[in-house]
Amino acid sequence: MTETLLQRFSYRKTSGMLIAVIALSFAACAGKEKISPADVAGQAIEDLRTEIRQAIDDPVRQDEVIELVDALADEVSTLRKNVSERKQRVRQLNANYDTPRADFKTFVEQVRQEIQAQQQQVAKQHRALLDITTADEWAAISKSHTKAMKAAIKSMQAI
Repeated sequence: MTETLLQRFSYRKTSGMLIAVIALSFAACAGKEKISPADVAGQAIEDLRTEIRQAIDDPVRQDEVIELVDALADEVSTLRKNVSERKQRVRQLNANYDTPRADFKTFVEQVRQEIQAQQQQVAKQHRALLDITTADEWAAISKSHTKAMKAAIKSMQAI
């Protein structure tokens, strides 16, 4: 009988500890919020603005460069929205088995044209950034620029 009581105590002690560990792990996970890729991209853009303020001494050019970055951030936001809408449209087209092939072709052509226009706009803004900054200034902000663009791409891939 002593052996049985000892086994029961050991079992209860182990079960109680296991429940306590599980409860603590849920509590620990509940306190951490997942950071979205869009939030990471937004922070990367803000970091780029900070780098620009530090690297460019001329307030007029500094404002012009920040305006270009803001326009680029708006373009990324619009692109993120468009990607989401395109995915939704593809789901709608696929949901209907009887969707004509012409509807798919029209959709793909429309997307191709939108992507080309957006690429040209982003390239234009990028060129303007290069034109307005000196080589030294660009060297100082290029790492933050690259980080911001990579974060923006990841945010769109996460949609």
